[in-house]
Amino acid sequence: MSPHPRVGRDHILDKAEELFTEHGYKSASIREIARECGVTNAAIYYHFPNKESLFAEVMQRHAETLQEKMTRAGENIESPRERVIAILQAYIDVIAGQHAPLFMLRRNAKHLKGHGKHRGEFMRAFSKPLVNALKYAEEMKEIKKKPNAEESAAMMFGMLHGLAQQHRAEGIEGRPLSNEDIRMAVNLFWEGINK
Repeated sequence: MSPHPRVGRDHILDKAEELFTEHGYKSASIREIARECGVTNAAIYYHFPNKESLFAEVMQRHAETLQEKMTRAGENIESPRERVIAILQAYIDVIAGQHAPLFMLRRNAKHLKGHGKHRGEFMRAFSKPLVNALKYAEEMKEIKKKPNAEESAAMMFGMLHGLAQQHRAEGIEGRPLSNEDIRMAVNLFWEGINK
């Protein structure tokens, strides 16, 4: 197989994300990623010094893509509560299903050196739009400043994931959460931290 000089980082990252998500970090090899890209192993190593750095960049890029979608969903929405709902709806749309790339990548982060650091960066990247929306709600004096926006975001994600798990346990098919579910969780949270 001869290397294709036009195969760049983005193509490699796309294929690597597919394989890491499908097979997991340990099972997806550089050789397999190179084969899927139509390049040699050396071409992969030209862009990434090792498998771990490739995986870390796949995680970061995935988080940034999710962050972008969530940010766009909340743009131009004046009501802080409605902005939060729109951002969470975008999040749920992307992560629907327990085999969503977000979860598969996060689970596999344990294989990285300094996995706690990588997971933390991953979480901060995709939660940023929600954190910013909650800071906006604080500025608008719609919610209290304690807990802080980062803690509030973590609690809201936790509420949604818990509710999705409950739906799965009850055998509810299809999307784990509806817009009404998200609105209920946000309203419950909002009223609970209202002044």
